[in-house]
Amino acid sequence: MGIFSWAEEKIQSLSVWDFGVVKTMLILLGMIIGAYVSSFVKSYVWYIAGIIILSYIHILYKMFK
Repeated sequence: MGIFSWAEEKIQSLSVWDFGVVKTMLILLGMIIGAYVSSFVKSYVWYIAGIIILSYIHILYKMFK
């Protein structure tokens, strides 16, 4: 079994909620990257980073379960 077939099998086991979590995580990551433009995001960067880490742990748990 190759890496692509393994990843495809794992992706098919994810729910719509999990894809929403991934999209939210990526949006928040983009906000952190864009923080160099906005001072508002800079003030909340650790809260956003915490949400990203929790989301990442959730997705990893679902994929390796």
